[in-house]
Amino acid sequence: MKTDTELLKNWGDDLPFRALTVPPHRGSTVLFDTVAEFFDRHRQFYDGYAYGLYSHPAARALEKAIAALEGGARAVLAPSGMAAITLVNLTVLSAGDEILIPESSYGPSRQAARHLLGPLGIVARDYAPDADMNDLLSPRTRLVWVEAPGSFGMEMQDIPGIVAAAHRAGAAVASDGTWASPLGFRALSHGVDFAVQALSKYISGHSDVLMGSVAVADEARFRSLKDRSRTLGYGVSPDDCALTLRGLGTLAVRLDRQAATALALAEWLSTQTGVTRVLHPALPGDPGHALWARDFTGAGAIFSMLLDPHHAANLPAFLENCDVFRIGASWGGLHSLFAPADMSVLRDPVQWADAGPLVRIGVGLEAFEDLQRDLARGLARYRGAARDAAE
Repeated sequence: MKTDTELLKNWGDDLPFRALTVPPHRGSTVLFDTVAEFFDRHRQFYDGYAYGLYSHPAARALEKAIAALEGGARAVLAPSGMAAITLVNLTVLSAGDEILIPESSYGPSRQAARHLLGPLGIVARDYAPDADMNDLLSPRTRLVWVEAPGSFGMEMQDIPGIVAAAHRAGAAVASDGTWASPLGFRALSHGVDFAVQALSKYISGHSDVLMGSVAVADEARFRSLKDRSRTLGYGVSPDDCALTLRGLGTLAVRLDRQAATALALAEWLSTQTGVTRVLHPALPGDPGHALWARDFTGAGAIFSMLLDPHHAANLPAFLENCDVFRIGASWGGLHSLFAPADMSVLRDPVQWADAGPLVRIGVGLEAFEDLQRDLARGLARYRGAARDAAE
């Protein structure tokens, strides 16, 4: 079955109420017909219904859908993408272990590693995304994170190479694959052990859900994650699961349109005065293009641009006065967003000191022509020209 078709499968077809959608069953209490069933309820923890916090029909349906989309055996849901990352860390690691995290990855994940894992006796080390993993691994390394491309700098990583090195050293590998979604990169098929998605982004797709997932290829890892999830008190809303299942059905068509628009805008921006560099691994001239072309089957709709540092004071005039683009930290929904970043704070201050302002662009479903016009007018303001100079 083609992925486009599989996304529209009725993942709740085992429910007594047969419909094209999975209804949200709102309830904390699960009822049992007999005393024996009540005492036996914890046997239902992994596949059935023991308590509303642990699962409900919409969550079970979404878990099955995510596992299939990732090409895995099972999946666990978490209250957010960050919660999914934390779930992996606290499942794999214990006192005395070491975790390696690329310095190009999602910032809060690195902060959490220092502030949450550090006091637990777990050593967290950042590494350059292109570093030789063989030089970094130690006998204490239990988990290596990968994220490609990076959160703002769009740096690519040799994920199969990192996986091979980590596995030789006895370490597991976890991937945040939200940028391309599983439609563009199936981490498990490249040897990754834990495939994480921020379902808040492309998969739910409408900027109205907070949720994350972890997919794995084997039952043992699933049960370990599920056990840890219970001790953390993780739960996901039935309504949010229903919304995410709704978004899943249109994922392929949305992402195809958004990625195509993003690449066209990236190509156009590469030719514009005031833009010093466009960071998008699907562009042939990008430093990470060869890795992207080798390992990925598709692209996301988020990329970054570096602006001429001579006009840095005009950045607010550019970003605050657009007709279509809004300023916001997320992406993957229907609306196009700007996210400015100070790379001298997020990354090596020496490397990025003279780079100029960086703006991450998340492309929605608006028409290419309207987005292009908005950017052209904004760049004119950035260069100090009048608004109508780009008409």
